[in-house]
This record gives sequence, C-alpha cells and structure tokens, in this order.
Amino acid sequence: MPKTVIKVAPQHRRSRLAAWEPAPRTLTIRPGASEQLRVDPKLQRVIKALGLVGAAEVLDVDKGQLSRCAHGTEAIGYELARRVSEVEYVLERALRVMHEDEVGPWLISPEPLLGNSTPLNTLVLQGAAPVTQALESLYAGVLV
Repeated sequence: MPKTVIKVAPQHRRSRLAAWEPAPRTLTIRPGASEQLRVDPKLQRVIKALGLVGAAEVLDVDKGQLSRCAHGTEAIGYELARRVSEVEYVLERALRVMHEDEVGPWLISPEPLLGNSTPLNTLVLQGAAPVTQALESLYAGVLV
C-alpha cells in the first residue's frame, strides 16, 4: 500500500530575541470608577489596624489632620492618599506572611533583606515595592 505523504509548510517562528510589542488595545474606565477606588476606606482600614496615633506616625501626618481626613471634614491630598495606599498594601501583605503580633515589631526593626534598614523607613523613602519584595522573600523562606 503506497504511503501518503503530507507536506506541511514550515512554521515561521519568531526569534526569542525579537522585541516584544504589545498588541494595540483600548482600555475604557467605566463611569463611577473614581467612586469605587476612593482612598477613604483605605484610610479607615489603616486607622482601624494601627489606631489614630499609630496611623498618624506611620503616615507622617498630624493626628488632628488625620482625624479630620478620616471624618471627611478635610480633603485627603495627593501625597497623603499615596502614603495611605502604600501603607495599607504593605500591612495587608505583611499580615499574609506573618502573625499580627509580629508585623509591628518587623516594621520598626532592621531587616537584612532591606540592607538593614527598617521596613517603615524603606516604605517612606523608597515606597512599597522593596518592602513587599522583602515580604515575598520571607514568605518564600529566604534566610539572610
């Protein structure tokens, strides 16, 4: 019985070294998104987790101003909103990696994964990224 030979055109594969180009797309923000992404609830969570005095210290803001922002009598400025978002994110990540009673001491103790800087100082000076990276390393079991 004769063999049937099927010829397949060779696949042209892109080189692994070729530059990646994202596909063009459109992203539309839905009406009401700004209401859903407000910073007020984040501020309330930070205050509930740390207390007003602790939150004011961590956010480097006067506790009277923080209280006014929390009660809606003073607008939350751009810089404070950024800090609130970063602190809330770091606290949430830290609470997933360690026990509640370990988070506070960890935030104010020198951390080898951060060049012996405290996570709180690193958060203030460099933002949340290096602190969350250190938390991910701790979660993965990295020992220094």
